[in-house]
Amino acid sequence: MAVKGLQEVLKNLQKFGAAAAVEIDKTTEEIVINIVADAKINAPKNLGKLGQSIEKVKIKESNYKAVAHKEYAAYVEFGTGTKVQVPSEMQKIASQFKNKKSGSFEAGLRAIKDWCKNKGIDQSAAYPIFISILNEGIQARPFLYPAFVKGRKEYKKDLKDLLKVLTKKYG
Repeated sequence: MAVKGLQEVLKNLQKFGAAAAVEIDKTTEEIVINIVADAKINAPKNLGKLGQSIEKVKIKESNYKAVAHKEYAAYVEFGTGTKVQVPSEMQKIASQFKNKKSGSFEAGLRAIKDWCKNKGIDQSAAYPIFISILNEGIQARPFLYPAFVKGRKEYKKDLKDLLKVLTKKYG
């Protein structure tokens, strides 16, 4: 998921050496922190566990990920069954979850009963709701992708601003 023009900005920043590398890492980390915060706000709320599972993970210098650790996160993000909606640039990531089965029928029904209880819905509705989900799927409720798109725009702007500062200082 490349940001158009980003490599050129990074190349120009790298001309400033170690000082720029530290600033690039700080900028990258700040953007991912913002993406995580936005994704937590965007995440559907039931018990709040999905939002609580979202965190920043450092891969290496200037390389971070925003990750939702709940096993069902991708299904909420992209939907299921006939209601799947995947942005074109996310196809590769989403394909990891296609046809992946997890949990038992009983565990799924229990989760829907818990959801009904939390929403004040009679638990006798859980079985037909769960069967409908199995047959039709659930609507996509993107939370991470919108945060990523917003962060991507901010990232390029912030790096361009950093380039201006370093050019004035050392140029």
